[in-house]
Amino acid sequence: MVIIELLNYVELSIMKYAKNWLTPDEIKRIMQLPNLKEKYEIWVLLLYVPALRVSEALNVKVRDLHLETETIDVWGGKGHDSSELSKVHCPGSIIKRIKRYAEHSDLKPSSYIMFSQCKPQASSMQVYRVVNELCAKAGIDKKIGTHTFRRSRAEHLLDQGLPITHVSRYLRHKNLATTMKYLNVSVADLQNELTKIGDNVEVIV
Repeated sequence: MVIIELLNYVELSIMKYAKNWLTPDEIKRIMQLPNLKEKYEIWVLLLYVPALRVSEALNVKVRDLHLETETIDVWGGKGHDSSELSKVHCPGSIIKRIKRYAEHSDLKPSSYIMFSQCKPQASSMQVYRVVNELCAKAGIDKKIGTHTFRRSRAEHLLDQGLPITHVSRYLRHKNLATTMKYLNVSVADLQNELTKIGDNVEVIV
């Protein structure tokens, strides 16, 4: 019994914390798979674009999508009570896409967006298996976790020039140090960037 529990713990840890990243091209290859099910396309969009934690994505219901404000209601989330609400930005084009999928699937306002064939709500284990299968089909030789799309989105935003303070806010981290550790941004990285922009503080002394 103890061995089984330990194996389950290890598997759950791998699911969440696999350190591989996906490049923008790899994300595109997944989204352009010829036989990609609409359901799984939506799963990837929810995990990647608004950078939701898998626990947050799994709890999103149709009524949580707000096109007029381009936001998704996220209840609870890491470090929050289940009754606490966060408004997460998501582009209108993505929300429209998810809403169309909800209509195609005859989902009610109270229905979960991420559901399985047998249950009204999918599980993190199922998401883990699906995203790894999609990677394999796209010819991507990486073992990824349920956090990979969130991490990849943050890295891509940083690469595009979004300041790390904004990326931190996008991820809803409570402090910048968490974001730096999350993205493996070191003090040396910041020093290199300051050198690139020619930060010359000597002029003021």
